[in-house]
Amino acid sequence: MILLAPTLIDLAPAALAEQVRSRFGSELRRLGVFTQLCHVGAQACLEASPAQGRLGVLLATEHGALTASRSALGEVLRSGEAAMPFAFIATQTSLAGALLARRSHDVARAACLYLGAQDWPWLLRMARSWLAECERVAVGWVEEAAQGEAHRSHWCIFARQAAAPAIHCEPATAGTAATTGDWMARVAAWCDAPGAPLELRGSRQGWRFTSDLRAQGPGRVQSSA
Repeated sequence: MILLAPTLIDLAPAALAEQVRSRFGSELRRLGVFTQLCHVGAQACLEASPAQGRLGVLLATEHGALTASRSALGEVLRSGEAAMPFAFIATQTSLAGALLARRSHDVARAACLYLGAQDWPWLLRMARSWLAECERVAVGWVEEAAQGEAHRSHWCIFARQAAAPAIHCEPATAGTAATTGDWMARVAAWCDAPGAPLELRGSRQGWRFTSDLRAQGPGRVQSSA
């Protein structure tokens, strides 16, 4: 399979609301930090990718919708009643696919996985299987800011095929240890100046990334505020 458009969105917490307003107006206003962050990264990645056709949306996170979950629990603990509807909706980490479908993307299937630090190869294995029914799969890792860190929304597209030059992905038996949180950033950095194949591994499997690029890597979006 082919990797396209690695897109790394890193935002200071105070910058997210303005980013959402400037890109989407009031459309995402009440949908919670996690869902907003997913949509900012996924939409930027899709806009940077030349691939078209039916879309799978495969999202990974370790901690999920932290802000919304804490808010909803706070409401319950203070009042003793169920969380308000929008507070509950904001805790749902699987909304990204539905939102992208609403924006006229042809979403065939979507899922959100809670993954440990070493389990990122599951994403590539699932993306490869989904390509039997989707022409492209958007794969994302999204984490809300914690302990002074930035919000992170890292995405790429896997496609059945693409016009050369391209980054090819296949299973490998070895590689440098990588995590769910950094494997995509490592691939994106390698894409800027690809040379020898890049091999990364998680807990159960490795993956090899090879390039037929010559002068430069594929387009990459980075944002930091």
